[in-house]
Amino acid sequence: MPSPLVPADAILLDLDAPDREAALAALSTALHGALSRDATLGCDATAFHDALLAREGAGATALGAGFACPHVRLEGLPRLAVGLAALRKPVAWGESESVEWLTLVAAPQAEPAAALKLMGRLAELAQAVETRPFLRQARDKAEVARWLAGKLRGDEAPLTAADIMRTSLGQIGPDTPVPEITQRMGALNLDCAGITDSDRRLLGQVTADDLFTLGMPDFFRQLKSVSFIAEFDPFEKYFQHEASLTARDVMRPTPATVGPDATILEVVFLLAVQGHPKVFVVDAQRRLLGVIDRIRVLDRILNL
Repeated sequence: MPSPLVPADAILLDLDAPDREAALAALSTALHGALSRDATLGCDATAFHDALLAREGAGATALGAGFACPHVRLEGLPRLAVGLAALRKPVAWGESESVEWLTLVAAPQAEPAAALKLMGRLAELAQAVETRPFLRQARDKAEVARWLAGKLRGDEAPLTAADIMRTSLGQIGPDTPVPEITQRMGALNLDCAGITDSDRRLLGQVTADDLFTLGMPDFFRQLKSVSFIAEFDPFEKYFQHEASLTARDVMRPTPATVGPDATILEVVFLLAVQGHPKVFVVDAQRRLLGVIDRIRVLDRILNL
């Protein structure tokens, strides 16, 4: 009988953990113990937990909706495995999130793609309307393990855009004034923003470069130095007229787009080879589903 993806011994219900560190320690111990019972591991519980904490320190793992998905990838792990903890009380997770449920993904060092597929399914599960009611009333560890394994089981299809995209950070319409666009892009640390209509259909994009060069004289593009015109203010026209401009006036109507089933190779080609600042994931009606930029690829794949 094959070892389970979700061992029942790695399901912790009504876990009384005072903080994030205690919750991680309890779930780490449980999942390492479950893995140790059916295979010889190349790492002890301390090394397993230390690797988990190191990955937690590298970036936020909260998924929203009260869920977090900490993960660890190590030499010496025999297979993929997932544990789950349902906390008695929510705990703080980072500066602004609070978490009531956490899933822990453990993966062999050589299986980053499989781990990422699992994490993508867990992110979808966190947003599903039936997930929280089921977990709140669950009392049987074996039942939860079977339920979670069923939700996570899938084929061995390659990674797709849907697996790594993030949701768009709010909607910017074509009539949004340029000052508001610049304010929102600055607040969210964006160098490119999608412009959508009221049905979230993608109309175009505005980049930081577009905003920088707005009102700048054409001859500036030919200069190798600005030392001889140091007193000239290239943004004078920008500040004079920006209040009257909208997204429609400055957006580019041809952003890079892919469908949710596009391969990661297609996404990387658009970003790295064709030089697009962002790839927009859209459905057949061109409705915006999510976005992928270079940082997202680094975070979700290369730094997994």
